[in-house]
Amino acid sequence: MIKRIIAITIFYVIIIVTATLTIASSSDNYLIIIVGFGIIFSLLVVREIYKKYFVSFKPKDQNIVYNDLNVNNLNKISSRPFLFGIEKKLLSDDEFYFDNENFYAINQDNKTAKFNLKDIKELSRSGVKINNTNIWQVKINAENKELVFKFAHNYTLWNKSFFDFYEKVKTLNPSAIKSEWSLWRM
Repeated sequence: MIKRIIAITIFYVIIIVTATLTIASSSDNYLIIIVGFGIIFSLLVVREIYKKYFVSFKPKDQNIVYNDLNVNNLNKISSRPFLFGIEKKLLSDDEFYFDNENFYAINQDNKTAKFNLKDIKELSRSGVKINNTNIWQVKINAENKELVFKFAHNYTLWNKSFFDFYEKVKTLNPSAIKSEWSLWRM
């Protein structure tokens, strides 16, 4: 991404220098060319940043095997923040739960994928926030492949399930915790 932005910037500088040397600065065309290429340059840089941080943010094509499991008494750790539909491009489509031994992903058809908490390779906070809530990701080694789930936690003063999940993973696999828990940086 940085290389492409540098290449775009060099191209922009060459165009601006060429326009400055060939067109009289008192001409109306000079101002139109400078402003036009400035807008084009800005759009290209914003596009590169968008591609880097948002297009590939949501995990795709993970081929998760879902089953009809009877799951009761589970602790929910995810929520759905509202951001005018953009959250659908950032978060996994599943709802996430856990118990003392397993992590569960329940899809929209109420089918469940079950993973052992010991198989969690990474629990980390991403750099994206929606409505002042950090997006967390869980990476799991399952059947010789890495699965990535991204979700917004549901931690509140009255619901401490996500913190319990964090502590449980920290107890079972301390090396999986990549982001430290803090009430100020949830």
